[in-house]
Amino acid sequence: MLLTGATGFVGMEVLARLLERDDVEVICLVRAPNRAAAETRLAGVYAQLYDDPPASIARVSAVAGDITVDRLALSGRDRDEVLARVTSIIHCAASISFDLPLETARGTNAQGPVRMLELARVLADRGQLRRHVHVSTAYVAGRHHGHFREVDLDLGQGFRNTYEQSKFDGEQAIAQPASELPVVVARPSIVVGDSHSGWTPVFNVIYWPLRAFSRGLMDEVPVDPEGVADIVSVDYVASALIALLELDDVGGNVHLVAGADAISNSELIEMACRQFGRPPPRLVAHGSGTLDEASVYLPYFGIEATLDNDRARALLGPLGIGALPLRDYFTRIIDYAERSRWGKRGLTRQAAAAAALTG
Repeated sequence: MLLTGATGFVGMEVLARLLERDDVEVICLVRAPNRAAAETRLAGVYAQLYDDPPASIARVSAVAGDITVDRLALSGRDRDEVLARVTSIIHCAASISFDLPLETARGTNAQGPVRMLELARVLADRGQLRRHVHVSTAYVAGRHHGHFREVDLDLGQGFRNTYEQSKFDGEQAIAQPASELPVVVARPSIVVGDSHSGWTPVFNVIYWPLRAFSRGLMDEVPVDPEGVADIVSVDYVASALIALLELDDVGGNVHLVAGADAISNSELIEMACRQFGRPPPRLVAHGSGTLDEASVYLPYFGIEATLDNDRARALLGPLGIGALPLRDYFTRIIDYAERSRWGKRGLTRQAAAAAALTG
């Protein structure tokens, strides 16, 4: 199979789970100028995942490419290898920056999916494409007010940032070609650390304001206490993506979200106060500027849309795959964040899992 985005958070977890299987060979398309550089970047992924890499990494190879370039910037040799070996694709690669110029964000998040579908089309024409999983985001819902169903896309909504806009544009761009191929679009919401170990290599979105609050730097918060933050753990998302890869007869969109179990801001604040032993912050209509670095994430603490996940629960629930409510693992993700000094001290996925078993 072909995996993009293996150097990113979700793709890294997907790769680790594929390595735990004994029947999968993986080609990782890595943004790099050549194969040697791609392999070096992949070695960096292993260093974040493992203290002692498993023998199964021998089943993984890297090819140099770039989803923002025609034909994915694959060399002739690497393209031949991909076409000869690949029967399924998980496309996780994306730009997750919220403040890029729109055209820059579209280069990765809209044009990239089109180029991946072009490759999928070639594989399908050769009779060997079994499955293509495209990872989008639930926040293609943008500023939509009200129920946002898994079948929905363009409801005339506006967007908070260029990330949302470009991911929406990407879904629109692939909608027609995807309907002719075995494609499923997965839409995660906010993704945080592993629900068992807390492991994460990135500390953004909810981690920024929580860290500031833990340090006493946030006396007031510009959020609605009844607003909702839809948060899911990376182990749920990765398990769901691999399951969708294997559900051959499923197409369309699937929301990998907390849905009805999404947590309210008031409950999140209560959990944070208990975790850090701090009094509740003042809730205000507008911030005072003390959280400039974190302010870009605050809109996600109170999205206007209610994210439906009926289809995800129907498809994945019978497989034992479901999103736990954040309240069930909040302490674990914060414990890991503090042990790793909020990302300043690297702890591998393997070490975090071992600590969770013994702790």
